[in-house]
Amino acid sequence: MQVEPQWLFRQAEERDRTAFLNLSRLAFMPQTPLAELEQHFATQPLNPPERVGWVVADATGAIAARMQELQFQTWFLGVPFPLAGVAGVAVALERRGQGVARWMLEQGIREWRSRQMPLSMLYPFRHSFYRRLGWATVGHHQQFRVATQHLPLYPERQHIHAYQAADRAALEALYADVAPKHNGWLHRADGQWTEFLTVRGGREIYTYMDEGQLAGYVVLEFKQPPWSDRQWVVVVQEWVARSPAAYRGLVGFVASLRDQIAIAVWNTDREDPFPHLVLEQRSAPPRPSPETEFGYLHQFGAIGGGFMWRLIDWQSALTLRPIQPGPAFALTLEVHDPVLGTETATIECADGQMQLSQKPAATTVQLSIDQLTTLFAAERSPVTMHWTGELAVTGPEAVLQDWAIAWKTNPLFCWDFF
Repeated sequence: MQVEPQWLFRQAEERDRTAFLNLSRLAFMPQTPLAELEQHFATQPLNPPERVGWVVADATGAIAARMQELQFQTWFLGVPFPLAGVAGVAVALERRGQGVARWMLEQGIREWRSRQMPLSMLYPFRHSFYRRLGWATVGHHQQFRVATQHLPLYPERQHIHAYQAADRAALEALYADVAPKHNGWLHRADGQWTEFLTVRGGREIYTYMDEGQLAGYVVLEFKQPPWSDRQWVVVVQEWVARSPAAYRGLVGFVASLRDQIAIAVWNTDREDPFPHLVLEQRSAPPRPSPETEFGYLHQFGAIGGGFMWRLIDWQSALTLRPIQPGPAFALTLEVHDPVLGTETATIECADGQMQLSQKPAATTVQLSIDQLTTLFAAERSPVTMHWTGELAVTGPEAVLQDWAIAWKTNPLFCWDFF
């Protein structure tokens, strides 16, 4: 269904406050009274620093939809990439099913392209909806539920201390030092840190101190599981370690909670050695389903389909992206974008550097913007995507192997959820 041509896409203004909050309430927390939500946000600006609200208004000025643009930077291959985070997409109840959300997101993509924004990121309510608009799933999350008695009691746990307000500057500095070494971590602004460090019931932060210097921290949440009102589970929501000793200290600290807490849930990335450290590599009881439901493998962890990225100004993004040393090659990319149309450019890679050119190469690859995003993030290889028929290749195909080598990197991961 086509949206009405008189609809207007614009930044949210103070006069939109009630409607802006109410759409969020109806979409995400319908049991919360609007008055309570207005009171909670009464002292906060509608567009706080690094967060811009957007709305779709109809011909009468009524707000039909809203979303927020989070103005982030993400670290990728040691380079800070400007990134438009998308959050709080909501449509008025009477306007749902009319294509309003899609139209709003299309306008957002055009807005970001006008600013030469290289990337956008979001956590989807439905992956297929955003994939049709060009986003690709590139971030995965691993979660292990293990018995604390099966974790190693590293002696470094003795250097763990409860977080104090005086530790804030050192904790922020630690994160800023470690984040550029990980693909996908976000730069956190002062407001994000204030919210992150705010004390909440059941949430604790502990630090690892090495000769008086803060070298690691872990964020814990203590929760009662649905199967018991007497047991407690400790959930590791975030951990950061500058050194192997700090990492062992964090793991050993969680293990030391075994006398009071039987189960630990460890959230982490795909490169964490954590699953190799567990003595009994199976999910801690009680289990929600048979441990060998579909074969002879014990249930141990879960992989979550996480965040999505979308290249916006993809040529700008390519000029920022470092590559791995390898054979020199060139190939022409013909990129089809459902919102911005089709664009063509040639990438020339040599001596560990990538440049863009308009000179056609011997090999042309036709692909969609979500496929290019997947390759850009090194979530998949062009060789395997050609194997499965997802890429249309004209000309010599051997160049795909060189392309795979040049763009290879560690998988994406992000602690921040929005």
